[in-house]
Amino acid sequence: MKTRFLLINAIDITKPLQTSLPPLSLGYLVSSLRQKYGKDFIDFKIVDRNVAKVIRSYRPNIVGITSVSQNFNYAMSYARMAKKRGIPVLIGGTHITVLPSSMTKDMDVAVLGEGEEAITELFEIFLTKKTFAKADLMKLKGLAFWRGNKIFQTEIRSPIMPMDLIPIPARDLMTIEKCTHVFSSRGCPYRCVFCASSRFWSKTRFFSAKYVVGEIKYLYENYGVREIDFWDDLFIVSKQRIKEIVSLLKKERLLGKLTFSCAVRSNLIDESMAKLLKTLNVKGVSMGLESGTPRILDYLKGGNVNIKDHIRAIRIFKKYGIEPSASFIIGSPNETREEIVQTFKFIKNSKLRGFGVYVLTPLPGTPIWDYAKERGMVSEKMDWSRLNVEFLENHEDAIILSETLTRKELKDLILMFKAEQKKRYYVDFIKHPMNILRKAYHRLKKIGPNALVNFGIRH
Repeated sequence: MKTRFLLINAIDITKPLQTSLPPLSLGYLVSSLRQKYGKDFIDFKIVDRNVAKVIRSYRPNIVGITSVSQNFNYAMSYARMAKKRGIPVLIGGTHITVLPSSMTKDMDVAVLGEGEEAITELFEIFLTKKTFAKADLMKLKGLAFWRGNKIFQTEIRSPIMPMDLIPIPARDLMTIEKCTHVFSSRGCPYRCVFCASSRFWSKTRFFSAKYVVGEIKYLYENYGVREIDFWDDLFIVSKQRIKEIVSLLKKERLLGKLTFSCAVRSNLIDESMAKLLKTLNVKGVSMGLESGTPRILDYLKGGNVNIKDHIRAIRIFKKYGIEPSASFIIGSPNETREEIVQTFKFIKNSKLRGFGVYVLTPLPGTPIWDYAKERGMVSEKMDWSRLNVEFLENHEDAIILSETLTRKELKDLILMFKAEQKKRYYVDFIKHPMNILRKAYHRLKKIGPNALVNFGIRH
């Protein structure tokens, strides 16, 4: 009889952006296990809802859960459901990697960091012994587990190199639409103070152009995919690799048959990069512009980008017919109302059609988390839903880092930005009534990726 492995994507199913994203992180785990064991020994099921019902009907032999910090309440609940039935529970993802001390007693083993190698080694133990003995776990790298009442961590696991050793994710267990997403790299060379994703990956690595184009071709031929979002933290780090991707797409006669979008950084944009993205058939880009105020921009981004970069990037993308969208962050500890209004004026004066604005949120693993922890605002045992980056949804419970503005003042400022968003939406509706629904959906997708990068929500 096959070992039944239930993989749970712990998300908020009321959020369309979260439910619209196939959980590729879990797909990589499945494909890695299939590569090692074939399809005869393990049966897989991926879910994100009705978890209690699925556990009862599927009767898994082992449960694996992935979660980001904002959704860790769900992960804890699902682990408790499984543990009540005596099922071993694995936990992985951004949150547990940067904060293993938040493991609960319902979680047997935490996979810290990259999981493809770890999962195959864990199953080698489980398929043989049907349990996870501490002596066996001690021999593996990149794990955390309970030893009595203390959490023990093993040696850090090195990143997988070369990346092409990782098989493409098992999308047959997911719903794949004509517009979907792909990871072509892992990590980011920058370290913005609020970004959880850049702390999850220890270094920036790339799938080869051949690997990326092979995955694109697979999606085009097997799922009818025609639009792809490169869900990388920063797709444009290597210009040479993009040139190779263009060349291989042309060779496969796919160039121009698919459209793309990606995350970029304003200080890396010049005419040659825009021309290259245009050749790739990139239709939209998302940028973490963060602020229209130099002082706050330096605080958030580390002083390696400036307002002139923002203005130049927007102008260049407009010139080449690539639609730029951007995310902004307000509410830094000593940011004044006047500086936030300056960011608002920057947006009004820009030619951005799509933008998102978020209140600075202290996610585990970031310098902002450390700042909040020193002031007693956060801890390893807290209500993780308070880290919801959609401020208007939880403004009464959200953690406020600002030392100059009240909760109500921040809410009023967010509403001011939201009003500007609605104004631009209506202008689009008047100009393009037939395309408004499609454009609104893709604008959300384009703004979403950068916000997800910034706040560590990507899967």
